[in-house]
Amino acid sequence: MPFNTQNFIFLFLPAFFLSYYLASEKNRNIVILIYSILFYAIGNYHSSQNILIIVTIIIINYLFLRLIYKYKQVNSKYKRLLFLFSLAFNIGTLFIFKSHIINVAMPLGLSFYIFHFISLTIDTFNSKIEDKNVAVFNYLNYILYFPKMLSGPITRYDYFISKINDKESQRDCFFKGLFYFAIGLSLKCLLADNINYIINQINVYGFESISILTAWLGMYSYTMKLYFDFAGYSLMAIGIAKAMGMDLPNNFDLPFCSKSISEFWRRWHITLGHFFRDYIYIPLGGNCKNENLLRQSFNLMVVWIVTGLWHGFKLNYIIWSIAICIFIILEKVYLNKAYNKCHILGRIVVNLFMPFAFLIFSIEGLPELRTYMSRLFDISSISNLRDFQIIFGLYWKIFIIGIVFMTKYPKEVMDKIKKSMALMIIVTIVLILLSLYMINVSSGDTFKYFAF
Repeated sequence: MPFNTQNFIFLFLPAFFLSYYLASEKNRNIVILIYSILFYAIGNYHSSQNILIIVTIIIINYLFLRLIYKYKQVNSKYKRLLFLFSLAFNIGTLFIFKSHIINVAMPLGLSFYIFHFISLTIDTFNSKIEDKNVAVFNYLNYILYFPKMLSGPITRYDYFISKINDKESQRDCFFKGLFYFAIGLSLKCLLADNINYIINQINVYGFESISILTAWLGMYSYTMKLYFDFAGYSLMAIGIAKAMGMDLPNNFDLPFCSKSISEFWRRWHITLGHFFRDYIYIPLGGNCKNENLLRQSFNLMVVWIVTGLWHGFKLNYIIWSIAICIFIILEKVYLNKAYNKCHILGRIVVNLFMPFAFLIFSIEGLPELRTYMSRLFDISSISNLRDFQIIFGLYWKIFIIGIVFMTKYPKEVMDKIKKSMALMIIVTIVLILLSLYMINVSSGDTFKYFAF
């Protein structure tokens, strides 16, 4: 059940909060689990196979966990074997659906709850989680917790359990959470969905006929749509959790204010980056104590190829991931010295290179991508900018607003609004009403990251 739907906003969310706050504190986690199960069941009422898939994966992973604990001190050989089988099962499940080996659509959120299973399994194997903390109830809440189930943020088990069992019960938390939710909803409905009109107009014209300025307009529009789509979802998830008195980890930290591509990826989809860092990059050797550049580059390349494959078994994702990896390596070897001498250079590189990267990410067909890339540098089309004049004339306001909202200034305004309860409530109501209007007018696009 997407967050940007009237059923979720008018029915599910009010019913949940009413039940949650009417329940005693010791029973609130039970309410969370019940509504998390309802959330997934209602969202998949038309597809019983999706429900069967997640139930099967949940049971099998829990059996693996119990067996790993059973052989924790008795037989390390069996423990390691069970651990490897568990990893193979989860990675294999993801591979089967991502590669379309079977003719079954991938269940929504599969990647994200598989990552939660993998994280829990690895931390259990490495004895970072005590047996008593992985009770069935805690385990189910960790996997099914509805704010983060479909698209994250990806959360470590020990962090999640500490937060869900030690929630704040203050009025400020509830209204601040709704404020975050309203901002996230407006990022999706008022920015991402409206910027998508620019992309739709370009598709109508056709890549082969657009002018150079329209091509650049479209490239930045692809970037902004992806940014506001996923940043909006993440903030909505964080807001719902905050309204319960619980903190989820931040997923975005003004990435387009970064001074390098490396820094950009430390600020974009933060929890995914932490997952790959902790469970792939560091076990491979990370940056290596002896500063072996070749080994560092190999480790980075493995992480980025896995990142590309996680998004899908399509060539554009692999090209996207390798291009980013190569640029990060170039920064380590050459560019960081130049960045240190001129900070503005790094910001320029980020705001020029990343839109190119997201264009590759967004256009799946390589022939179409080649055509679009050629239009970006077609100087001859400068003599006929009729398409740009029409599209930019229609959507220049939303485009400019999108650029502004990728800077630090809206966040600074948001921080000031949070200091006044009355102002925060007014802004929350206004943003939700405006977003609901857009949902009613456009029916609302689905979140891009649901596909992953």
